[in-house]
Amino acid sequence: MDCCRNCKYMKGDIMKKTETEVEPVTSAAPDNTENTENTENKDNTVNTDIAAKEPADPYMQRILEAARQLFTESGLEAVSMYGIAKRAGIGQGSLYRRFTDKGEICSALLLDSTEQFLSGMEQQLAASAGETAALAHLQSSIEQVVGFIEQYAELLNMIKSEFTGKKQLTQFEHPFFQRLGVIMGELLHRASANGEIIGIDPRFAATALISVLSPDLYLYEQKRNGSSKEEISRGIVALFITGLSKR
Repeated sequence: MDCCRNCKYMKGDIMKKTETEVEPVTSAAPDNTENTENTENKDNTVNTDIAAKEPADPYMQRILEAARQLFTESGLEAVSMYGIAKRAGIGQGSLYRRFTDKGEICSALLLDSTEQFLSGMEQQLAASAGETAALAHLQSSIEQVVGFIEQYAELLNMIKSEFTGKKQLTQFEHPFFQRLGVIMGELLHRASANGEIIGIDPRFAATALISVLSPDLYLYEQKRNGSSKEEISRGIVALFITGLSKR
């Protein structure tokens, strides 16, 4: 266990800030009182369209870049929160105020990629509404997810592990898998309504499919059984496409 992760729970003098650097202080916005009537509505509520945005956190990029470098050099398991803080050139207090564990750092590193991937799948789902080949769409979606997992399996597995360990929840309750479950559930519902699959509860089938579309299953098959991406994809398709389709 990463001993540094427990630092923030210690009491007494150990709780004092350990870093020597001073965090940047954001200067207050200028007081444009003479223009108040231009920035407020008649009911005295602030016009949010022109409200000033908070400046970006100057430490975030340093932390994420340090983590990315260390993960590439040593692998996720070998990297500690202490090591990330040291590489970023900041104190552990500054790091823990932004991220409570490596899972949250991995989520931040993958934020743009996961959002782009899920948004693309959701757009495909919306565009295919009314089509009758739901099972073919489901197979394509499974293959896309396996390809995404192949790219980011280690990061996704760290996110899943930290999330379930910290919150005492299952992977199904993580936002990434929840959105994925909605997509798969809708495709299975359409396939059922179209008479393409055997009589099965689409909701349950979607949950079972998400449990298989898991980074730890992918890594196990890859590292322990030497399975390729194509072999893993074919196995899942055999279970949830061939296995559910009406013959």
